[in-house]
Amino acid sequence: MRRLGWMLALAACTPTENMMTTASPMSTTGSTTEDQGTGIQTVTGNPTTVDTESTATATDPTETGVTSQGPSSEPTTSTTGPVGECGNGVVEGDELCDDGNADDLDSCTSLCRPPECGDGIMHEGEDCDDGNDDSTDECTVNCLFPVCGDGWAQAGEDCDDGNDSDEDACLEGCVAAACGDGILWDGVEVCDDGFNDNTYNGCAPGCGKLGPHCGDGKVDKVDINLPKGFEYCDGADPFMGVGCTEDCIYDFSQVPQLYCAGTCTWGGASGCDQADADVFCKLRTGDPAAKATAFTLGAPLEAGGFPCSNIGVPIELDGKDPRISLGPLPDFGITKTAYYQVAKIKTSHGGNASSTVLGSTLKCSP
Repeated sequence: MRRLGWMLALAACTPTENMMTTASPMSTTGSTTEDQGTGIQTVTGNPTTVDTESTATATDPTETGVTSQGPSSEPTTSTTGPVGECGNGVVEGDELCDDGNADDLDSCTSLCRPPECGDGIMHEGEDCDDGNDDSTDECTVNCLFPVCGDGWAQAGEDCDDGNDSDEDACLEGCVAAACGDGILWDGVEVCDDGFNDNTYNGCAPGCGKLGPHCGDGKVDKVDINLPKGFEYCDGADPFMGVGCTEDCIYDFSQVPQLYCAGTCTWGGASGCDQADADVFCKLRTGDPAAKATAFTLGAPLEAGGFPCSNIGVPIELDGKDPRISLGPLPDFGITKTAYYQVAKIKTSHGGNASSTVLGSTLKCSP
């Protein structure tokens, strides 16, 4: 009876041809025992379900050639060409040359560029090459050692304008121009004598104007013993019949006579002679070495001229002495005090036919 029940149970578990099985195949692990009284086998252990679909071997998407992308990704394409390998002997990418060697002194450097100043490699004809464009360091952008005159101010230089002019803001030694350097800064300084202490023919402080000088319209008599330190006149004619040269010296070239009768002599022992004519030539020409080569004596003219030079001889005109003291005239070679009278020598002096040396016939040399 128990055998019959076991068989019915087994039949109920056996699928018929019209039945569809949806469960997954099962495998068991563990052990099987049989009841000796009933003959029924009992399986003990845990059933294992095997899913043939899920147990398929997982495949790396990259091995199939399929690229996994996110829902918003777009395919990308690289447009960058291959970068050349400098030194392989083939001109590639952005290389300008490639000779396949590491010699930086030939026609193609190890940077695959033709040699040039600024590449950081010193080539023939270069003093240096530091690879930068700073010309104030130890190597200029021209790949030359810095020197005064290269146009770039280096350490120890006030300036460097690249020229040898001493009339601009930078002097030849790369020193900045300044008032007091004794060099005229064109367009900026009026003068610069190195002292600028407002001395005659010098420069005023600040280099903005000249010191006292011929041409300033003022007669400056600084020191008769200094060269050009003494002006006799400046600008306008100092006296009637006497002019003023551009050097501020009297111009006696038009003076018509020199009175030299008796003790009024200018050069001789007494009376008019060669010595008086020579003095007249010195005064007329302004040359201390001048001498008379021809002259004529005559009576005084009713005009101005050089009067009696002896101040001990009284001369009067309109109640006073008409003679003007000019002082010594060293520029003319006259060491004694010279005098001038603007008019009426005949009236004030008198005299005879040999009292004066006439300018109209005087010949001088040189």
